[in-house]
Amino acid sequence: MTGKADKANLDNLEWLAERDPSGMLSLVEGLPAQCREAERIARSHPLPDWPRPEHVVVLGMGGSAIGGDLIRALAESEAGVPVLVNRDYSLPRFVGPGSLVIASSYSGNTEETLSAYRQARERGAKIVAICTGGELARLAAADGFPMIRIPGGLMPRAAIGYSFVPLLVLFERLGFLPGQREALAEMYQVLEEQAGQFGRSSPVSANPVSANPVKELAWKLVGCIPLVIGSQGWKGTVAYRWKCQINENAKAPAFWNVFPEMNHNETVGFEAPEELVRRIHVILLRDEEDPPQIARRVDVTKELLSGRVAGITEFYTRGKSAVAKLFSLVYPGDFTSVYLACLHGVDPTPIKAIDRLKAELSKVKG
Repeated sequence: MTGKADKANLDNLEWLAERDPSGMLSLVEGLPAQCREAERIARSHPLPDWPRPEHVVVLGMGGSAIGGDLIRALAESEAGVPVLVNRDYSLPRFVGPGSLVIASSYSGNTEETLSAYRQARERGAKIVAICTGGELARLAAADGFPMIRIPGGLMPRAAIGYSFVPLLVLFERLGFLPGQREALAEMYQVLEEQAGQFGRSSPVSANPVSANPVKELAWKLVGCIPLVIGSQGWKGTVAYRWKCQINENAKAPAFWNVFPEMNHNETVGFEAPEELVRRIHVILLRDEEDPPQIARRVDVTKELLSGRVAGITEFYTRGKSAVAKLFSLVYPGDFTSVYLACLHGVDPTPIKAIDRLKAELSKVKG
């Protein structure tokens, strides 16, 4: 990498291309099209006429699990079925013939997911697989379970449209979350508007009305530790997505929490010496329709932290449907993480630490 980074570099397309040789920014900019394709794929797959399950368990790890996290958070407030995301080799004991298990593995070779899949099969659960191929596709075909095959060639964290939209369509078709065609159409419109505002061609140096807020935030995060805070439910899940994207893309520590829980513990931590707190930049994920109690907690917390932390940045939802609102907060985090990686001088795509860990684990397994 050449040249010292400054904020103006984020408007230099050649500089961005040099810092992002694997094209992660292009994948982020392409999310609206990815989501549209994911819906088309999901609706084209037939489903068995299964009885209504007692609960749904989504198997997944890392980027393949985030879709499950988001559908679980939506289901909490909108669906009449319990949903659990299982990130482990083993399943809870309650999983059995009354369970619907959705095995989501982008590669199809995630060892924890494959282990849990085999247990679900042995216990007589109904199973749906979502993958690009691999061992999971082979097992699902051999066992006669439906499989939604999604396109390959991406890092799982860049395939959030493929990991989430098929789940949403599946929940709609099973009657858990009806009316999602209209919600998805609104989501696409919101994402396309944000892609224009947050993308590489939208300058950070523009006037305040048209400035690129995620480029501005990425610059503010240089030298800081992000703390992303949502509220209980899906905004908390989105905060976790922000944290993971900053970890993997920007190769930087980041943390997350939720209201109101953080006001019962973490808030006191900001009484730490100023030299520690001054390195934290707080990002608040908000909705104009947040309950009054939550909105007041956020405002009071802002007052308590103002002047103590490095900065506070707020993002508000866009759209009316829950799905559009949810992704309107996911998308700025994805962009921010890539711009921050470029400012750090690191390629957003490789995840050497995770690759090294998997290599070492494979030695032990063998």
